Formats: sequence, structure tokens, C-alpha cells
Amino acid sequence: MPTVLIAEDNPDARESLTEALRIAGYTVLAAQDGQVAIEIAKVFKPDVVLTDIDMPGLDGLSLCFQIKANPDLENIPVVLLSGRLPIYQPEAVFDVIQKPLLIEEVLSSVRAATTVRHRAA
Repeated sequence: MPTVLIAEDNPDARESLTEALRIAGYTVLAAQDGQVAIEIAKVFKPDVVLTDIDMPGLDGLSLCFQIKANPDLENIPVVLLSGRLPIYQPEAVFDVIQKPLLIEEVLSSVRAATTVRHRAA
């Protein structure tokens, strides 16, 4: 099963996403912020990263750019989650999902991202 890394500073949202993805059959890694997430990504090289945009410290967009700047991680699709949509979607971002999250929308995006990732590998 594909592995999804969740970077979300809200513990309830992080737990809800973790549970929904596990029920859908994914292996889930979770981080409370972007800095922890980048360290987890370097070790485990997940198939997809779901990250909140607004987090203290290393935010989701900065996490995305760090992933794309790392040759070992650059092919990992990054899906941004946010209560407010960015003015533009950077080319490095696979998808942007607006909160409140609809789990079917999240699962659809993760499925699409893992399909793209496995085709590229």
C-alpha cells in the first residue's frame, strides 16, 4: 500500500485524516509541523505528502519547496490543504484542497497522486 505523510498542526484534523486514510488502506505517517515532516520524508520517502498551508515554523508551501528542492524527494506529489486558497497554485504543487475537507475529495486526490507517482517511477 502507498504511504501518505500528513503535515498538520491541528491534532484533531491530523487524527481524522490519519484514520480516514488508514481505513482506505494507506500507510500513514504524521507530523505536527513542516520541519518534522521534512525529516520524516527524508527517511521514509512517502508516496504522497498532504500538508496544511498555515502551520507555525515551516509552513506547507515552504515544505513543498524543500521537498521539490531535494533530489531524493522531488518526485513526491504534494497536496496542500488550507482554509483559504492561495492566490496561485505553484507548479510544484500537485493539488490544493480547501478546508473544511471532504474526505472523498482528499482520497480522490491521494489516489490520483499515487497513480502519477507510480507512473513516473
